[in-house]
Amino acid sequence: MTYKSIALCLAACLSVPAVIAQQNFGRGPRVVSILEVYDVSTGSRRVVKEFNGTIEAPNWTPDGKWLVYNSNGQLYRISPDLPGASQEAINTDYVTSCNNDHVISADGKFIALSSSPAEDRRSRVYVVPIEGGVPRLVTPIGPSYLHGISPDNNFLAYCADRNGNYDIYVTPTLGGRERRLTTAEDLDDGPEYSPDGKHIWFNSVRTGLMQVWRMKADGSEQTQMTFDEDRNSWFPHVSPDGKQVVYITYRKGDLEPNQHLPNKNVELRLMPAAGGSPRTVVELFGGQGTINVNSWAPDSRRFAFVSYRLEAPTAPVQIPAQFTGSGDVGAVKSKGSYKYDSSTGRYSITGGGENLWAQADEFYYVWRKDSTDFTLSTTLAFNEKEGNAHKKTGLMIRESLAPDAKYVDIAIHADGLTSLQYRSETGGITREITTLTKGADHIVLIRKGTKLTMRTAVGGTPRQDNASIEIDLPKEFYIGMFVCAHEAGVTRTADFSEVRYIRQQ
Repeated sequence: MTYKSIALCLAACLSVPAVIAQQNFGRGPRVVSILEVYDVSTGSRRVVKEFNGTIEAPNWTPDGKWLVYNSNGQLYRISPDLPGASQEAINTDYVTSCNNDHVISADGKFIALSSSPAEDRRSRVYVVPIEGGVPRLVTPIGPSYLHGISPDNNFLAYCADRNGNYDIYVTPTLGGRERRLTTAEDLDDGPEYSPDGKHIWFNSVRTGLMQVWRMKADGSEQTQMTFDEDRNSWFPHVSPDGKQVVYITYRKGDLEPNQHLPNKNVELRLMPAAGGSPRTVVELFGGQGTINVNSWAPDSRRFAFVSYRLEAPTAPVQIPAQFTGSGDVGAVKSKGSYKYDSSTGRYSITGGGENLWAQADEFYYVWRKDSTDFTLSTTLAFNEKEGNAHKKTGLMIRESLAPDAKYVDIAIHADGLTSLQYRSETGGITREITTLTKGADHIVLIRKGTKLTMRTAVGGTPRQDNASIEIDLPKEFYIGMFVCAHEAGVTRTADFSEVRYIRQQ
């Protein structure tokens, strides 16, 4: 197995709230990421922003307004020109393990990205609107690592393992049969279309060291473009005017030719797209994540990259809790409680109550107040087998903490029943939409205006809507996690991990 498959799988397994940059949770060196811009015409470097934690792989949007990058499975954007600008999350809905392979279409309308779903951690390729939304799966088979979009937006180019060997493939953006373009032994990677769509640039280890190659878009005339004897060359990126190519190199002997590791002394090199002698333009500490994808500005004068700095060991990073309000709702006889582990982001919630049903509820609730659309997702399970088969846990949005308040929840029962429960009128009765899912352990609650939608899955990533309901809630509402024991005088406990709350402004 190549380093590409190992490293991306490990990175995808890290899951903490989307508002936190990917951090080092041990006591090793602390990673600082420096997002930079290099100006080809002046030979100067400019820092856009420093981040505590790891960010990777900037793309420059075709309108020049944003840099898009990944951190901790999430995509973000930031202005390259406004000092002190804050990052903004890009909603990718159920896709929460985005890796450092993402590309923006030439018309600026969509992002193609790679992400490793929870069920097998084998990267797939998806497309999502540039403003964010629900991704569409393009490559059902993994691992597949996206690197290129054709200028007409009709095809995606990616590196994939289909027969124990990593090769270059293309497939229609709308989905369909994929076509293999390379057959060399070991690793061919980083396929990227030239701006005129006539060629695909890539890197290959077929001649010993990793070198930059180019072929026609149909896979013919595969031609070596670099001939370094003391470097391994990765990820060629063609400027929008088609005249220059920037790529990253590792020193020979620092790693195996088919590895692209982090935390190395590397160089960014520039060469004519027609071929010719390359020159080093930037020396930096980095590697994996520095310039995995095309990051040229639309003026072909600048490109973005990430350098890194390791600082002295620090105490483990503490993940701030996003849900801090809590308490019993209704006439609960056995009081509930919760514990939050800031090192893992896990909530352990203990609740009593006889039922969450009919016209009055009894349960324990961990919540926050909010007033916007959102996506809330979690992995959850009761941590004991004892108790009533109808004890339930899940996610809930609620108009107030009154026991007869309007609400919508995703309820996971101990016997496996998975349902959308709701009370559409204050003081009214509870109704239920049951699903075919049995014993869901991954759930997502989505609010868009008055529409509340549930997604559920067992042992995987929830992709399909199971049910939805329209309900009017006040401008400010409660949103959070709950446990109901469904028995008087006892409490039951459920654990919530991988809790992600993404606000949609």
